Amino acid sequence: MATTMKDISKKTGLGLATISKYMNGGNVLPENKTIIEHAIEELDYSVNEIARGLKTRRTKTIGVVVPELDDNFFTQVIKAMEVVLKAQGYAVIINDCQSNKQIEIESIQFLLHKKVDGIVSFPVSSKGKHLDFAIERNVPVLLVDRLVPRLQGRVDSISVNNVSVSREATRFLIGNGHKNIGIIVGAKEIYTSERRLQGYVESMEEHGLNVNPNFIVRGEYSVEGGFKGFKKLMAKNADITAVYATNHDTTLGVLMAANESNMRIGEDISLVGFDSVDWAKIIKPSLTIVTQPIGQLGRQAAEIMLRRLHAGKDEYARQELVLSARLSIGNSVKNIAPPQRTPSTFAR
Repeated sequence: MATTMKDISKKTGLGLATISKYMNGGNVLPENKTIIEHAIEELDYSVNEIARGLKTRRTKTIGVVVPELDDNFFTQVIKAMEVVLKAQGYAVIINDCQSNKQIEIESIQFLLHKKVDGIVSFPVSSKGKHLDFAIERNVPVLLVDRLVPRLQGRVDSISVNNVSVSREATRFLIGNGHKNIGIIVGAKEIYTSERRLQGYVESMEEHGLNVNPNFIVRGEYSVEGGFKGFKKLMAKNADITAVYATNHDTTLGVLMAANESNMRIGEDISLVGFDSVDWAKIIKPSLTIVTQPIGQLGRQAAEIMLRRLHAGKDEYARQELVLSARLSIGNSVKNIAPPQRTPSTFAR
C-alpha cells in the first residue's frame, strides 16, 4: 500500500497541517523539515503530483521560453534558476523558440496547456503580445534580461544596468585615447541591444565625440554575427582603433575574425567584449569585458517567481529588479593617448 501524508504524520509526530505545508512548498521550522525529510526517505513516500495538482490547482512546474538554448548566457541563467526551484519542489519545462516570434507564441500556448504555475520569458518580441495569453489567465510572468516597456507594472522583471555599464565600457576606451570606436549590436527590437547601444552613444556624446553611423553594425547575437560584424566594420572604416562587442557569442566571433585577418588584439585593434568570463583569462591577451552577475540573475529570478506564486497574484506590487554588471579590465585595450606634457623646470 502506498505511503500517505497520514503515515508521515504518524511517523514524525507532527500534525497533518505541518506535513501538508511542507509538501506544498511552504516554510516550516528547520527541525521539522529535517524530521519530515527523514520520514519521507524511510517510508519511501512519493507525491502524486497529478492528484495534488487537481486539488491545489498547482502543477509545481515553471515554464521557461528562451530565444536560443545554445547561447551560454541563457543556459547559465536557467541552470542557476533550476537549483533554487528544484529545492522548492518545482520542475522546469524549457522551450527554445529559436528567436522566432511565431514559435515564441506557440511555446507560451504549449506551456499554458501544460498548466504551468508560472512563466519565465527572455522575450524575442519587443511588444510581448505572446505574454498576454498568460496574463489574461492570471499566470504569473517574469521577464529576465529583456524587458517589455508595454508590460511595465503588469509583470515582474529582472535585468542588469545595461546603459550605465556600456557607458563605462565606452568611457574606458575613450580614456585610453580611442575616438574611432566601432560597436557591434543585435537587432533593433532586442531590448538589451538598444540599451547597450544607448550607453555607447551617451558616452561618446558626453566626451564630445562624433557618433558615426558607419561605426555601428547590427547583426544576430551569434558567433557568425560577431564575425561578419567585425569584417564589415573594418572593411568600411580603416580608421577604427577599437571595437565594443556587446554579446558573448559576438565577442567570440570578433576574436575569430581578427585572427583570420591577422590582426593582433590589444595591438592592431583594441577590444571590449561581453560576458566571456569562461575564456577571457585564457586568451592572450586577457580580455577587457563587461561581466553580468549571471548566477545571481538566475537565483534571484527563481526567488521572485517563488514569492509571486506563494504570495498570490496581487498581494504586492510588481517587482522590477536591476542588478549591476561591471567592467573587468584585461589587456585587450591599447593605450594610444598622447603622453601628458609636464611643465619644464629651469634652474635659477
